[in-house]
Amino acid sequence: MGEARPLGEREQLLNHLHARGGLITMQVLHVRGRLDPALVKRALAWLQTQHPILRAHIRYGKIVWRRLPPFAYRQSWFDTEGTTEIPLKVLDDTAPDAWRKVFASGIRTPIPKGNHPRQRITLVRQSPDADLNHIVICADHATLDAQSANMLARQLLEFLADPAMEQLKPPLHTALPPPVEAGLPNKSGGGKKTAYTLAIRLPKQTVPDPKKETRVLERHLRPITTATLEDAVKANRTTLHGAITAAFLLAMRERYGLDAMTVLTTVDLRRLSELALPDETYGCYVDILRTKHPITDDFWATARDASFKLIAALAKDRESASIMKFPGWEAYRNEVGPTIRNNRRMDGLAVTTAGESGLQTSYGAYTLEDVTRAVSLDMFGPSLFVIANERLGGLDLSVGYAAIAMSEDEVAWLTDNAVDRLESAG
Repeated sequence: MGEARPLGEREQLLNHLHARGGLITMQVLHVRGRLDPALVKRALAWLQTQHPILRAHIRYGKIVWRRLPPFAYRQSWFDTEGTTEIPLKVLDDTAPDAWRKVFASGIRTPIPKGNHPRQRITLVRQSPDADLNHIVICADHATLDAQSANMLARQLLEFLADPAMEQLKPPLHTALPPPVEAGLPNKSGGGKKTAYTLAIRLPKQTVPDPKKETRVLERHLRPITTATLEDAVKANRTTLHGAITAAFLLAMRERYGLDAMTVLTTVDLRRLSELALPDETYGCYVDILRTKHPITDDFWATARDASFKLIAALAKDRESASIMKFPGWEAYRNEVGPTIRNNRRMDGLAVTTAGESGLQTSYGAYTLEDVTRAVSLDMFGPSLFVIANERLGGLDLSVGYAAIAMSEDEVAWLTDNAVDRLESAG
């Protein structure tokens, strides 16, 4: 017997954007060890038994009408009745960068409508006997957030290390988890309307050979550097999120002479929810808040400002600061023209600090060498989208950008400048 529930407002928005190429999520696990596709298929089947969202497809119901674009959309439902297995494709390609081509294609290709789950997986190998594999995961953001993506990666790798989990670990969840809106407290702000915060953009750039695609640069801070940074964060009464935000803001100030910037921050709402969510609840439980920050040459003052204003927005004006909703008149009036004129760029910076990923190096016969993370930005989005994960004591940074709006050299300069600041902050 299947189960169904309507998508919440944020899930509905993310699914609507996904169908148009917006915020498609990608994660690539770079795994060393000979990997049998049949074993990966078993792992995916087992994951579907563990998480109801992974065994749900989306069906579309009645039309919902709006006075603003999009003027109409269909109310969507998660439905587990008749859902197929997670699609797995195997690609054997001798080119060392074959996985990058799969990544580039996947991040611009929405998962189509149908009775399949909102994920697809491609196993990329140089040959059937290859020692290095790339598990390319594409997902509809309506079904997962950063915490769920890390959970998926951990549990997939744990199964590959020990397939006996099929019998040893019973399902933790049997029912579809509720949407985040079901457990949020009443709207913040006490009824007082907060002034709309205009997005601040980076200066429009001329890009040689622009491409309509999302790309990502990766940087890693070593454990000893990360530990020193975390000690400095505590001593300066701020957060790791504040420090990462400040590093990129100061790099932008140095590059473009900016004295202020708006920042989009992905916030995990699990801890703010009044729902008693079980551990390892798989789904999308995030909001994206816009805050505005002055930029000075004082790294720690900027870091404290980034942290304090985010906390204040969560406490007082989360609904006003949120951009995770279908846009109203103010957003259309203030943002559409500048966004179009600036290569569909919104704010100059977005930052997700996803915390500790829990990923290890050794998984039985397999070794996790690295992880690549990104969301699609070429339809619209910020100039830089920074995803930060702590792993094995170090810090992984994935910096996404739209190749139609910024060159790789420009993004590399900003990223390396920001990393230098983080490494010397302690």
